[in-house]
Order: sequence, then C-alpha cells, then structure tokens
Amino acid sequence: MLLRRPFAIATAAAVAAAGGSVRTRVSATGMAGAGAPRVSRDASQTVTIAPAEGTPHTATVIGPIHGLGDTNMGWADAAMHIHSQLPHVKFVLPNAPVVPVTLNGGMAMPSWYDITSLDDRTVQPCAGIEESRATVTALIEAEVAAGLAHDRIVVGGFSQGGAVSLFTGLQYPHALGGVLCMSGYLAAQEKFELSPAAAATPVAHFHGSDDPTVRIEWARRSAEHLRAAGVKEYALKEYESLGHSASMEEIADVVAWLQTRLPPP
Repeated sequence: MLLRRPFAIATAAAVAAAGGSVRTRVSATGMAGAGAPRVSRDASQTVTIAPAEGTPHTATVIGPIHGLGDTNMGWADAAMHIHSQLPHVKFVLPNAPVVPVTLNGGMAMPSWYDITSLDDRTVQPCAGIEESRATVTALIEAEVAAGLAHDRIVVGGFSQGGAVSLFTGLQYPHALGGVLCMSGYLAAQEKFELSPAAAATPVAHFHGSDDPTVRIEWARRSAEHLRAAGVKEYALKEYESLGHSASMEEIADVVAWLQTRLPPP
C-alpha cells in the first residue's frame, strides 16, 4: 500500500525542500525531552537524525531503509516519530541509487537491486544487492569508527529495504544489536551465507498478513530458512488485514523492540 502526503520537519532546514512518497500511516509527534534533534543531509542525500544538543548519542539505527521506488524522505517522518521515543539514538537513512529495474520495463527508479518479476523474489538473482550491501556495511563501519559498539547498532528497513537489512546484517562479521525487517524477505538466497557471529544477531520481522506485494508466505519461508541456517532469535509477527504498509500498531511494536535492543545507557 502506498500513501502519499507532504513531508515536513520544522527543525530540518537542510531538508526543507525535499518531499516524496510515504509508505507509513505514522505522523511525527512532539519530541521527547528538551531540545530538537539535529537533522542533516549530506552530499549523498543520506539523511541523519541525531540526538539533540546535550543528549548523548549512544546507539544508531541504520534506517528505516526505504523500499523500491521510494526515497529516504518517505521514511523520515516515521524515523522522527521513533526517535521521539529513543532520543539517545541516531537514525541514518540512506538513499538507493536510481537504476533501471526489469519489473519497471527497464526504466530507472530508486532501487537497491533489480527485481525481475512479481514471482517469488527469494530465488531471483537480485543484481545490485552486493553493492547495496557494501553501502549499508560502510554506514555500519562509520558508526563503529566513531566509537559505537556493534551491539549498539541496528540495521532495518521496509520492503526492499528490509530485504537489504537482512542480507547485510546477517552476513556482517560481528553480532549487531539487531536486524529489523518490515514487509520484507530474504533476497538472493543463493548468494546469502550467514556469518558465524551474526547468528547471534536478533531479528524482528513485522509483516501484514494481507500483503499483496511481498506475500506473507515469503516472510514465513525467509524466517524458516534463516532459523534453519542458524539464526538463534528470529521473531516474525503478522498483522491481520494489513497490506504492504506499516500501521501505528506495527510502529509501536518497532519502538518497543528497539527500546529492548538499544536501551539508554
């Protein structure tokens, strides 16, 4: 399900001119505590929502990483909402490259990897996914270089972004604080190899039972495959009557899970 609406964050002068499609039913709320988060966008168009001045930055979420045809602006308001409940956490939202997509008749659109058809995507080659994995891995490494422990970093995303999160986070050579997948699946299974350390990375997978785009069966099979591969903690929660979107209930569950994985110091 794709919803469209304007995007605005009062404190984000650096991104005031941006806009885009929104794949959530969540509105940003007032920020918890004193001070507004620091919002910026760099030359690569990556948006960063950092803790307010005076609030220690003690954890990072790489994401929510957006899906096919969207941009990071489509998830910036949801990230602001989540940040309001976790003011010590920085959110880093990358942008997919604009590349030809087979499913789109070869026309270019924002995409983390190629999708060839609407059939089962877990067995598609997903050309470009290794490059996207490298992009997300570099963002993780930047946080580690800045002083964060691996277990204070979560990677997560929606749809294609959730697929990239699973593909990257569970092949990363260290256990992370967690991997968050919303309406996603394990892409390029033939290329995927669980790293020994990542077997200890907890995974939270949230998915609508009525999703016509990324079918719930694909989510279930992804969970089964990864558990069989050795992932020790893989929680799949299904939302009745929810399509390819995120609900307020789901976002509340995401917040609750992140609070357990990235609690204040």
